[in-house]
Amino acid sequence: VAYSIGRPTSFVAYLTFLPKVFIGGYLGGYLILMVFGVAFAAFVKHVWRLPVSPDGDLWTDEAQAILFPCSSEARAVARRRSCDVDHLVYACRDLDEGVAHIHKLLGMKPAYGGAHPKFGTHNALLSLGSGSYLEIIAPDPNRIEQGTKPKIFGLDDDISSANNMDRLTAFAVHPSPSVKGATFELIAQSLRLAGCKIGPITSGERRSPDGRALRWRFTSPYFARGAQPFVVDWGLAGSSAEARRSPAFTAPKGCKLTRLICYCRDEETRAGVEELHRRIGLVGNNGDGSAYRVPVVVEKDDGPAYDLVAEIITPKGQKVCLGRRSTAQHE
Repeated sequence: VAYSIGRPTSFVAYLTFLPKVFIGGYLGGYLILMVFGVAFAAFVKHVWRLPVSPDGDLWTDEAQAILFPCSSEARAVARRRSCDVDHLVYACRDLDEGVAHIHKLLGMKPAYGGAHPKFGTHNALLSLGSGSYLEIIAPDPNRIEQGTKPKIFGLDDDISSANNMDRLTAFAVHPSPSVKGATFELIAQSLRLAGCKIGPITSGERRSPDGRALRWRFTSPYFARGAQPFVVDWGLAGSSAEARRSPAFTAPKGCKLTRLICYCRDEETRAGVEELHRRIGLVGNNGDGSAYRVPVVVEKDDGPAYDLVAEIITPKGQKVCLGRRSTAQHE
């Protein structure tokens, strides 16, 4: 006996047949979307090589958010997308001179941090409170003698060095510790989706003067320019709690970063920077009572294309503007 599904022959038959078609079509469409979503998530991670969160559910949501920007997954990812200022980079010709200048300006002497053999630099560090710190960085004479020239923060050639010495040249961000699901990979991914070059994600390690190992992960600082930050992660899996500690908690304390201002030459540039910071969860993330959040604002100002100025309160209560416009005033 042959069986076949024919057209309904009565109104009552239509009433029972249509729900079956609807349910079958809905389930079929859902399965197709699910399979496509899983395939796209694999494409994002393994072919596109976009940074994704290590948790399987989180990175699947991130892929779905890219594919369906109005979906519930996209809204969930947007709630996780949040970062804070990790550290400010002050570039100088000579580390001792840079430390002396910061000591005079802020009334606190930065402590020597260590050398970065890969980049041909060495640094000194000063805590700025709120989970952030100041890095004074300069070419390492020992590495230069060995033929390693600095390759970051404008220290790589004479023309760039002339414009980028003795000033704030860049800043870094880290995932907000107070936001559940905010990951290093998500912030790096957001930077790349915003059209920024981030370079390879690598691990760093150096020894502090007391011999303690300091480990971290970061996107390439080579692409950090002005208002575009690079991303740092101090929670590298597999390292000890002591090794994960940021210099924000181990460097000399007493100063407090109250605001970071990104000055832009024109309105179009200012709007672009605000959009970039919004897309990585940097602007508008303060005011929730968290002790780790520093306001980052973008303002238009005549001058260079980008200019960074940090407002810092010294131990004596002075407000210092550290940047190209380094000034001090009593609060």
